Amino acid sequence: MELRQLRYLDAIARRRSFTSAAQELHVAQSALSQQVQRLERELGVELLRRTTRRVEVTDAGEVVLARVRRTLAEVDGLRADLDAISGLMRGRLRLGGVPPIGDLHPAVLVAEFTRAHPGVNVTVHEDVAFALLGQLHDGTLDLVIALVAHEAHDALDGVRLLDDELVLITAPQHRLARAKHVRVDRLSGEPVVAYGSGSALRDVLTGLMPDSRIVAEANDQVTIRELVAGGLGVSLMPRSVVAAHDASLAIRPLTPRQTVPISLIWRAGERPTPAAEAFRAHVLAAVHSGRTAPRRA
Repeated sequence: MELRQLRYLDAIARRRSFTSAAQELHVAQSALSQQVQRLERELGVELLRRTTRRVEVTDAGEVVLARVRRTLAEVDGLRADLDAISGLMRGRLRLGGVPPIGDLHPAVLVAEFTRAHPGVNVTVHEDVAFALLGQLHDGTLDLVIALVAHEAHDALDGVRLLDDELVLITAPQHRLARAKHVRVDRLSGEPVVAYGSGSALRDVLTGLMPDSRIVAEANDQVTIRELVAGGLGVSLMPRSVVAAHDASLAIRPLTPRQTVPISLIWRAGERPTPAAEAFRAHVLAAVHSGRTAPRRA
């Protein structure tokens, strides 16, 4: 049994695909398949079941994977500890993030961190909050920055970084654009341009506007703004995201005032790698100093 075989198995199980796992690991797909087959022969059990659409993990594979991931975590932790003794900062950091939210610019934070720690290989994956938290939970990601409250997830821990005000956006000619403030109960029945399934903002929007009709869905903020500006429907968005777009949109605060939390999240009860711990400290220092705040229009 070789360490690389364990890493191959873990990657295939996470990706549910030999092709995707080979791309992640930068190895040939044939080599990946051969090594997994060797591991299966050595253990005497089938670990993965190949179908026409995806790869499924067998019951025996799930048992093996649980130990494999603990083993890989220990190996990575050992390397990190030795690097710490040597005064080095190396390894990898896998972040789940989103576009700029509020006074927080994840890209700025990542760029600063990589300049300070060139030995750390940083990768950033962008997706809806539900998907990012799932990948954090299963070990695919080390940290996530998302528009969610970290207290809502038992297996995860974190810290609330900021709160951003949620505002209504409409086309300038929309009837609600005439009001200085819009009561939440006046949104009932409005056609809505919503975020895609799994988005934290979609959950907030549907919670505040349960009787509204969804006329379009998108995860890209530019697309949502354009659809709203064209008069298709209304939407809710963090104020900082639309602060510079008031020429094409009517932006109105809500009554009562609504905010969304921005949190940095990690797995609970697990010692972070030195790279993850360093990035966490970097984010907190940046937020406390306010140096990530963008200039408002």
